[in-house]
Amino acid sequence: MTVDSLLRVERWIVLEKKRWFLAANALMGFLFLGLIYAWSVFVGPLELEFGWTRSQTSLTFSICMAMFCVGGLAAGWLLKKTSPRAVIVLCGVVIMAGFLLASRVGSLYELYIFYGAFCGFAVGVGYNTLLDVTLRWFPERQGLISGALLMGFGVGGSVLGSVALFMINAMGWRGTFKVLGVALALSLIAISLNVRKPPSDQEKRQNGGQDFPTGQMLRDRSFYAYYFRSMFVAAIGLAMIGNAAPFVYSVSNDPVAAASIGGLPSVFSGVGRIAGGVAFDKIGSRKALWLGIGGVTLSMSILTWAAVSGSLAALTAGYVMGGFFYGANVPCNAGYTNKIYGQKNFAVNLGILNTNVVFSSFLGPYVAGVLFTRTGAYAAPCVMSLAMCGGGVAATALLRRHYVPEK
Repeated sequence: MTVDSLLRVERWIVLEKKRWFLAANALMGFLFLGLIYAWSVFVGPLELEFGWTRSQTSLTFSICMAMFCVGGLAAGWLLKKTSPRAVIVLCGVVIMAGFLLASRVGSLYELYIFYGAFCGFAVGVGYNTLLDVTLRWFPERQGLISGALLMGFGVGGSVLGSVALFMINAMGWRGTFKVLGVALALSLIAISLNVRKPPSDQEKRQNGGQDFPTGQMLRDRSFYAYYFRSMFVAAIGLAMIGNAAPFVYSVSNDPVAAASIGGLPSVFSGVGRIAGGVAFDKIGSRKALWLGIGGVTLSMSILTWAAVSGSLAALTAGYVMGGFFYGANVPCNAGYTNKIYGQKNFAVNLGILNTNVVFSSFLGPYVAGVLFTRTGAYAAPCVMSLAMCGGGVAATALLRRHYVPEK
C-alpha cells in the first residue's frame, strides 16, 4: 500500500472510532432522558399526600407528552441558532429547574407546570437534538442508530424508574425530585461535551440531496399518510402496554402470570426497535413499513382471539409478537423523516411528526379503558386495535415512493 492509502485507512479508523463513541455518548443521553416514562412511580406518593385522584395525576403525563412535542419543535429552531452542545446544556438546566421546583409543589397546577411542562419540554429538546446530531454521523445506518437510541430511551424509563422507586422509599418523593434534578442536569452537561455535528465533508445524504423545508413537507400528502400510520401504530402499542397486566389477569386470574406475561410487550418492544432499525437499513423503507404494520395486524388478530377464547397461550404469543412489531415500527419514524425529507430540517420535521403522540395517547389507552369499563372485557379494545390496524394498512398503501431509490 502507498503512504496515501495508509493515511486514508488511518483517517477512516479514527473517524469510525469517533462516531461510534459519539453514538454511545448519545445512547447514555437517551437513557437519562427516558426517565420521563417513569412518571408512574411518583403517582402513588403524590396521591397519598395530597388526596388527588388518578385522573388528576394522569393529566400530568399528558401535559408532559404534549410539551415533549413542543420541545422537539423548539430543538429544530435552537439548532439553527446555536451549537448542539449548548442545546443539551439548556436541556439539562431546564430539567433541573423542573425537578427542583416540582419538589416544592403544593398544588396540581404547580405540578402540571413544573413537572409536566418544564420536564416534558426539556426532554423533547434533548431527544430531537441527540437524534438529529447522531444520525448525521451515520447516513448509511439511519435505522440501526435510531433503533438503538430509542431502545435506550425505553430502557432508561424502566431502569431509572426502579432507581427512583428505591429513592422514594429512602427519602420521600420531594427528596427524590431534588436529587434526580441535580443528577440529570450534571449527567446531561457531561454528555454535552461530546455532542457535535460531523465535518461537512463527512456528512453524506441518502435522499438524493433533497432537503424539504417544513412548509413543503406539510404540503406533501405522503406526510399525512405517514402521520396517521404512526398515530395508529402508537395508539395500538400504548393501549397494549397500558393494559397488559390487567388483560393477563382477566384471562388467568393469576397475579404472578399477570406480572410476568404482562411485561413481555415492553421487553420485546426494546428488541423490536433494534430489529426494525436494521430492517429499515437492509430491505428498504417500504418493505420495512409493510412488514411492521403486517406484524402488528397479525399480533392484534392473535390478541383478539385470546380475548374471545380465553387462551393464555395465544395471549402470550400475541404479546411477544405485538411488543416486537410495535417496537420495530418506532425507529421508522426517524428513518423515514430523515430519508424522505432530508437532514437539514430533520429536527423540526420530526418534531411535527411526533405530535401524533398527543392523539395516540388518547386514542389508545384512554379509549381502550372506556371500552373495557363499558363491556367488562378486553375483546372490544382488541377489536378497536384491529380497526386501527386497518387504518395503518390504508395509510401505508398511500405512501408514495418519493425520490428515494428502494432496495
